Amino acid sequence: MNLTFLTQLIYLTCGVVLFLLGFLIFRENTAQRLNRITGLMLFLAGLGPILGAFGLLLQQAAGSPAQIDFTFLDRLYHVWELFFPQLVLFSLVFPVEHPVLAARPRLPVLLFTPQVLHLLMSLVLPDAGSVQSLRQSLGLAQNWPVLLQPVKILLRGLAAVLEFAVTYQETFFAAINIAYVVAAVVFMQRSYFRLKNPRVRGQTRWVMWGILTSLALYALAFLIPKIFAFEVERNLAQVLTIASLLIGSGAIAWAIIRYQFLDVRFIIRRSFIYSITSGLLVGVYLLIYTKAKNVVEAVMGVNLPLLEVIFLVIAVIAFQPLLSLMEGVIERWFFKGSTDYREFLQTLSRDLLSVMNLGQLQEKITGSLRQALGLENVYLFLEDEDETAFTSIITTNGRPEETRSDVISTEVRFRRDGQFVPLLSRIESPVYSEDVQPQLTQAQEREALLRMRPKLLLPLSQHGRLVGILSVGQKLSRQPFSYEDMTLLTLLSNQATIAIENTKLYQSKLEKQRIDEELNVAREIQRMLLPRHIPAAPQCEISAINLPSLEVGGDLYDFVELPGGDFGIAIGDVAGKGVPGAILMSSLLAVFRAVAARNIKPSAVVQELNAQIARTTNPEKYATFCYAVLSPEKQQLTYTNAGHNYPILLRSNGALIELTESNLIVGVCEDMVYGEHAVAVNAGDTIVFYTDGVTEAQDENRREFDTQRLFEVIARYRHLSAEGLRNRIYEAVLQFIGDMPQSDDLTLVVVRLK
Repeated sequence: MNLTFLTQLIYLTCGVVLFLLGFLIFRENTAQRLNRITGLMLFLAGLGPILGAFGLLLQQAAGSPAQIDFTFLDRLYHVWELFFPQLVLFSLVFPVEHPVLAARPRLPVLLFTPQVLHLLMSLVLPDAGSVQSLRQSLGLAQNWPVLLQPVKILLRGLAAVLEFAVTYQETFFAAINIAYVVAAVVFMQRSYFRLKNPRVRGQTRWVMWGILTSLALYALAFLIPKIFAFEVERNLAQVLTIASLLIGSGAIAWAIIRYQFLDVRFIIRRSFIYSITSGLLVGVYLLIYTKAKNVVEAVMGVNLPLLEVIFLVIAVIAFQPLLSLMEGVIERWFFKGSTDYREFLQTLSRDLLSVMNLGQLQEKITGSLRQALGLENVYLFLEDEDETAFTSIITTNGRPEETRSDVISTEVRFRRDGQFVPLLSRIESPVYSEDVQPQLTQAQEREALLRMRPKLLLPLSQHGRLVGILSVGQKLSRQPFSYEDMTLLTLLSNQATIAIENTKLYQSKLEKQRIDEELNVAREIQRMLLPRHIPAAPQCEISAINLPSLEVGGDLYDFVELPGGDFGIAIGDVAGKGVPGAILMSSLLAVFRAVAARNIKPSAVVQELNAQIARTTNPEKYATFCYAVLSPEKQQLTYTNAGHNYPILLRSNGALIELTESNLIVGVCEDMVYGEHAVAVNAGDTIVFYTDGVTEAQDENRREFDTQRLFEVIARYRHLSAEGLRNRIYEAVLQFIGDMPQSDDLTLVVVRLK
């Protein structure tokens, strides 16, 4: 096999491959401008090597180039030169269409003008001899009448210009072709640097550098020698041309196989590739077997049947593992990646399992889908926390996401009580936006839909309830969505729906855990702050109970032993539940204990307590508080009530008195002046302090326990000790609410004078 035959084979193969690629791309979507331009570019690119192969074949058949008339082939070569303006046109529409095409619709005509002129010149005046013939036919060498001398001079000048143009046409048009190549590379490179989608970047990178390298080699072999008037050795020119063809056609084929260039799919199917792999393995096996058999026969002079058995055993043992290994390599190189939709769905499913945040889930789904299908934009609308609207952040500068650096974002909301959300709730499959938009009469929703620039809308529903909306923009390649694309989107919408629901459940679980942990902390704070032991008081019985609710309120109580046998009792209820309420309670108790230890009047204690709380917290942090000082020696109860539930005084004779004197709650007004009140108490009297968790406890009919029932319980069990009365009140409340949960802390302090 000599170089000429190899060159013919490669020329012909590359030409046919380029023809087939052009046909496949053109057939994929004939209505698409990019497909038409790319298909024609590849047709013209394939014409060159086919003409080259045909020329070499004619030369080989004739035996000498001098015996062949290449005029027809030369003229066809000038047709092939139309590839260069077609390349520039391709660079203006790929990967994204350049605005200059819309601004100057006649630009394609101007691009082709030089090559068309060159083609016409090659047909009319192929060489300088044709210009001489034209001169002779016009009789420019003969004498003309005096009156026609100006015409003769003009014609001779035109003939000189034509002779110059014909003589240097190859150099001139070679320079134009190189300029076209440079312009095409510049246009594609500028578009490439603005791209963000990895798949489109991969397509553009392979196509751009493949074409650039291919044309650079071709320019070294033919164009540059024409410009600078030197010749390249024939074999070197053929090698450069072969490399140019292999790189150019190979880059485009690889972009199609690996990155689905222009969405041309299944051009090389797995079965076809695997069949070739199996055939190659069988061929290698037969070649090795034949060579080994020939060597053995040549060395030993006999035919060894044992050799066939050995090779058969080797084939049985090694063939399948080798085939599996090669198929694995092919799978990784040719079919694995984001463009393999089965692999994409599997990978996305695994990734979604680890995403437990709705924001991250939104980014993962939209980003993965945008890369897999090469889309301009993808938006996932999710429900707001109040479940009244669906919201997403969209870009609004009107340019494809993949080619901009100045992203302008805005929030778009579609309310459940609007038209858009109910309309999609009734749809179970992907729908084109142009079918939805005419049904919207609300201007705000129509405008929002236009800003989104969707091509498809996918409702994400779970058990008949809409949980999300997927807005899918058009493809960067401007190709229509295929059946495979629609299948992928349908499967993806199902996965996304499940992922959204799972994420919501997980976040609800996390929120519940957070609340539980917060409540546990609040309970622990409350437990540590409340008195662990009730101080011993010789002249009275004291019993107290605090039962935190599930939400843990801010109930508190405390006791202070004062000089002279006096005894301080404090009870309160801070605003807020959980940790915030517990923190306020701890602050209030700390201030109270510091102030009450100075043995000052109840009004002074509450007044200073109010000032401290008002200065250190905001107005939303307040508390009800009651502080009473019991003096058995004086037989007097002095108290200051700051908006707390009225204490109840049970006389030894059974009379019930509600101590209704009260003031403003603490923590609201720093300068508030609090008054105090005194009431006489005797042996056998009982004072009941309580929080609203007692009187506001509700049964299943939402009726409250109220103060009247509390009076009845106290009156019924007035003969009991302080602890006994406390227990009966608590039991009465529990019996009243039944199976209803305890909605607030329940705190009781019962003091009985001996």
